[in-house]
Amino acid sequence: PKFITKEEREAAAIKRRQEEADAIRQRNDELRKKHTTFNKEAEQLAAREDRERERERRERERDRHRREKDDQTEKPVISVPDAEREEAAVKERYLGIVKKKRKVRSLNDRKFVFDWDVAEDTAVDYNPIYKEKHQIQLFGRGHIAGIDINKQKKDQSKFYGMLLEERRTQGEKDREVARLKSDQVKDEKRRYDERHWTDKTLEEMVDRDWRIFKEDYNITTRGGNIPHPLRSWAEAGLEKGVIDVIEAAGYK
Repeated sequence: PKFITKEEREAAAIKRRQEEADAIRQRNDELRKKHTTFNKEAEQLAAREDRERERERRERERDRHRREKDDQTEKPVISVPDAEREEAAVKERYLGIVKKKRKVRSLNDRKFVFDWDVAEDTAVDYNPIYKEKHQIQLFGRGHIAGIDINKQKKDQSKFYGMLLEERRTQGEKDREVARLKSDQVKDEKRRYDERHWTDKTLEEMVDRDWRIFKEDYNITTRGGNIPHPLRSWAEAGLEKGVIDVIEAAGYK
């Protein structure tokens, strides 16, 4: 071994500590740069999401204004006969105009009148607010008595489906189509992977298929790194003459 003086040992220790300090400082600088880059990317992502939400909000506002405008243009117009009847009802109620009274039958008149007087009908309302009634939409488990519950559920689900479809933006519709397509692809892949082992080639067999194969033929193994059993003699890689002898012996 080489003799090292005290000064050389101190110099080597100082150099080693300096190298360790430089390594720590370099590592801290790299972590600081990565942190800065991460924060910058996060801010950009947040700004992009904010712009997306703002664009969707503006689209919803435009759709709402358009629906309100359509509702204003589609307000029911009171027909002339209804307007005249409503005016006559107002005059009769507030101006004291007496309408023609129906003839009162005498108490001694034993003849029963089967005719129904139209003037006695109180169900007719000439005000469009009450004449054109809004269809009630119940939430939760509420239903209208006397009407088929299944039909009510069907009508309500149809109403809410149309309402959600009107309020969804084009971006949401595109994302829904993409999600349904992705689910369909995943479902097809799952059904393809879950085929029976008899429909798969030897290369397509997985551990699950081998377990099912062993259960079907009551094959039990112990230990590790045991090769898989043969599914058929054709997959054993034997020569044709050997396979012919096996088939001639009756082993299928």
